[in-house]
Amino acid sequence: MKEVSVIISGGGSVGLSLAAELGWRGINCMILEQSSNLNPHPRANAVASRTMEYYRRWGIDKAITEAGIPPDHPADYYWVSSLHGRKLHGISLPPFKKIKEVKDTGGYVKEEHTWSPYLKTITGQNEVEEVILNYLHTLSPVDINFNTELKSFDQDSDGVTCHTENLKTRKTEYVRGKYLIACDGGKSMVREHLNIELNGRADMAKFVSIYFKASDFMKCHKFGSANIFFPLHKNYAGFLLNWDGGTTFTYHLMLKEGQLWNEVDAKASIEAVLGNSTPIEVISTQPWTAHALVAEKYHDNRVILAGDAVHLFTPTGGFGMNTGVSDAIDIAWKIQAMIEGWGGKNLINSYFMERQSIGVRNTKEAADCFDQLYSVMQYGDELDDESKIGSRLREKLSVKLKEQDKLIASSGTLLGYRYNNSPIIIPDGTEETIDNPRKYIPTARPGHRAPHIWLEEGISIYDKLGKNFTLLVFSEKIKETKNFLKKAKNTNFPLKVLEINDEDAFKLYEYSFVLIRPDLMVAWRSNTMPDNPLEILDIVRGSK
Repeated sequence: MKEVSVIISGGGSVGLSLAAELGWRGINCMILEQSSNLNPHPRANAVASRTMEYYRRWGIDKAITEAGIPPDHPADYYWVSSLHGRKLHGISLPPFKKIKEVKDTGGYVKEEHTWSPYLKTITGQNEVEEVILNYLHTLSPVDINFNTELKSFDQDSDGVTCHTENLKTRKTEYVRGKYLIACDGGKSMVREHLNIELNGRADMAKFVSIYFKASDFMKCHKFGSANIFFPLHKNYAGFLLNWDGGTTFTYHLMLKEGQLWNEVDAKASIEAVLGNSTPIEVISTQPWTAHALVAEKYHDNRVILAGDAVHLFTPTGGFGMNTGVSDAIDIAWKIQAMIEGWGGKNLINSYFMERQSIGVRNTKEAADCFDQLYSVMQYGDELDDESKIGSRLREKLSVKLKEQDKLIASSGTLLGYRYNNSPIIIPDGTEETIDNPRKYIPTARPGHRAPHIWLEEGISIYDKLGKNFTLLVFSEKIKETKNFLKKAKNTNFPLKVLEINDEDAFKLYEYSFVLIRPDLMVAWRSNTMPDNPLEILDIVRGSK
């Protein structure tokens, strides 16, 4: 029987990211994926700034950026009646290439550039997965198995035994792992086997996703190039994603009541919203359903779930894949701690306590974005009517549409999450910042994301942090950390001490000592070193 530390069921974006994080940490793992290769059909279109911060550590952020919309391409988003009708609202963000050229912080968009090394990166999920897979091939601890199905599993106090089948050869094998992590999607076999319920809103709407090439598409309408078009006319309702600057797209068409996705004429639907005939190559079509569902449990002893296996989203806002990747980063270091022996008995339980509340928060926000968008997709030809009735309708809609900017500018949701009730976070008594979907408020309050700051050109504070825990030290107090470092070493607690002599960084982090977790979240901070460092260390590693 093969033995590995971690078995990962599912080789989509979350499973691949989990394997990359584990492999980067030196933890051997095996991916089991039923498909013969990666899904070539684009799904998620935006890699969130937070996700890019993780990918930066593996050195694949540049490859992902270059695989998507060209970095000098304007980031425009248009709400239109149709592509042969009127523009009703628009947002224009500067090209990715221009971000570092912005010096002042006047206005929301420019302020947002200070919050992360990235804005949303417009790259298709299929291309993101290709980049991660290429990276995985460089990691010796990772074993990738396509055409392999997890048939069943049994767990005991020491690990999980998995029964697998190669779908090409029909050969069956048993694999033993210390942990099984299910990243096997919305119809998760593992979740169903464990009888874990999903709660929330199901079947909010059904769509067909049409992936196509049309080299003259942008010449067939008057709006120019954009990252996303939102056609609001009820006959064309949905969204149209641009993948490469103007020749390859995905049209997500909302299905009408009783309409079947495989009965939709893909080419005719594209020409209908375009209002024009043009050469179109339909590459693939896939159905999907909008949900806002979250699992009531995220793990059962040594079987753990992540990504779509525990939360199902509507893609409005771009939170689904990105929430799943943060699940993977959270659980990876905790698995590492347990395998290496420095993690405590409560560490795995903290995964549910931290991530399930974020699953609820983010699915609700995505659903709210969808509800707002759906509410303006109830009109027909009156959207383009030249009469006073049409004019009044457009004035009414313009107010609603301005509220939908958070579909695009959603840094508060993506960066501002926090683990208020985590048993491995040590509160400092400071007041919580407002959780605003649109606006992120940088803070190093325990339980929040460690805030980014450029220490010098092209060097983020993240680039200086260790792979495991990092104790940031400001104000030349490095000598005071000696006892803390000694106690960490005695308990095999992996800790890097990093002295930062930067006034702006100290102003941002506020305290002289800040303990940052392996997932770039703040665990503890203080202006004085504790008399008994073990009290701090035992809490953050789940021993108390």
